[in-house]
Amino acid sequence: MCLFLQQGFNRTCCQCYPACASDGKKRKSGGDRSVVEDLNRGAVAARYGEGADSGALVGACRADDVEPFSVYTFRLRSSEDLREAVRGADLKIVQLAPGAFTGQLTHAALGGVSFSAGDFHPDIRARGVMNPHLVTVGTMVESGGEVLQWDYNIAPGEVVVFPKAVEQEGRFTGRSRYATITLAAEELALHAAGEASLQDPDFWTVINRFRRARNLRMRTCQALCSKIEELRSGRLPRTAGGIDFLRRVLIESFLKGAIEEVYQRYDERCHRNAKLVRNVEDYVDALGADRSVHVSELCFVFQVSRRTLHRAFYEALGMGPIAYLQKRRLAAVHRILVSQELGPGGITQVALEYGFADLGRFAGYYRQLFGETPSQTRLKRLS
Repeated sequence: MCLFLQQGFNRTCCQCYPACASDGKKRKSGGDRSVVEDLNRGAVAARYGEGADSGALVGACRADDVEPFSVYTFRLRSSEDLREAVRGADLKIVQLAPGAFTGQLTHAALGGVSFSAGDFHPDIRARGVMNPHLVTVGTMVESGGEVLQWDYNIAPGEVVVFPKAVEQEGRFTGRSRYATITLAAEELALHAAGEASLQDPDFWTVINRFRRARNLRMRTCQALCSKIEELRSGRLPRTAGGIDFLRRVLIESFLKGAIEEVYQRYDERCHRNAKLVRNVEDYVDALGADRSVHVSELCFVFQVSRRTLHRAFYEALGMGPIAYLQKRRLAAVHRILVSQELGPGGITQVALEYGFADLGRFAGYYRQLFGETPSQTRLKRLS
């Protein structure tokens, strides 16, 4: 089994390795934070969202003779920490299964290419734009259950293209591990030189999934695991040539799937169930708050039978519409408790605003999903 899959979920790197050709000497600092001499830590912290005790900068370089290269790894303490699962993403995360949320996330910047790798648990629903300006190409490295992107069933090693500014939606069950690259369509096209379809930048403006033989998928996962372990442990290149080679290796790991097999464009007509779920989500969002919505209201608005509505949600998310919408409301409460100051009514008022009239049941639902009480969530934010 590859090293990445053997890693614990709460590991953070505590050493910093400069990636500059002008200085191949490794430097360390004491404590939980790592530093690089002559590096503007404030700028890096602002760019990578560094928070207290969240993680460590593994390596960075700003020398004139080497393009910018930095790696940052931190623990995931809440599903909200996965909002930027890919550098530049703005995702809405809904935790679907009970339990404390755990995992880790790594972002690496190599010039104009961003590489992200994460592992997390338990189940989630993720929806939002990966990047408004760049293309994201991703793959599941390992999954403990079913993974759906839109309504594609994604197996580890298969490659998915997320065009710029296009909303993605996914459901992840079990313990999930993924890797992505984010870059301009023009750079992807240049890297695919010799491949007629792929070297057209327009090719990367379309949602695609690429499948290949199982043995090839396994080799891809193993290669990505190796690179992720190198990045997280600080075994980083220190020269311009080494950085460029690493960037090419990472891009090629994802392009192989597209080169081997190109699938037809996404056809909305073939995915009615996923579209119905999206429409319900949009309708609830338009109400102004994740209030309680009855099944009969949804059936009337979308002119579908109860059986059709339930089948759409079970096939897309593995649960009925009411159960999922309740988890959305719980997720909304959770976001407020971890990110905002509360008004005079405190937690009780927030619960009431999101349709939880029975506070006893609300507390039970909340603890079952997040593994802690609302008060415990609030105390974490204040501590």
